Amino acid sequence: MSELLQASLAVTTVTALLTAVVGGFVAYQAYRGYRRNASRAMLSLAVGILLLTTIPFVLKQPLVLLSLATTAEAELVAQTCRIAGLLTVLYAFTGA
Repeated sequence: MSELLQASLAVTTVTALLTAVVGGFVAYQAYRGYRRNASRAMLSLAVGILLLTTIPFVLKQPLVLLSLATTAEAELVAQTCRIAGLLTVLYAFTGA
């Protein structure tokens, strides 16, 4: 693998990790809002943010790094989580 490709993969992984960490922090803040106000909308928002940011990283990275799935299969899992996250956030805004 060329050095440029390795550097690109490293930057992509670090960026994905940063997204997962910041998303986890934002979800934690929404969860605190849920506990403080007993608002189902805040709980749904927290779950949606986790599904959008943190869970895809946590699922995709081990699948690819441990060769348990192809890159396309792992991306399908991640995209499915993101869709579920968007639907959960939509529910938080409209139905909770």
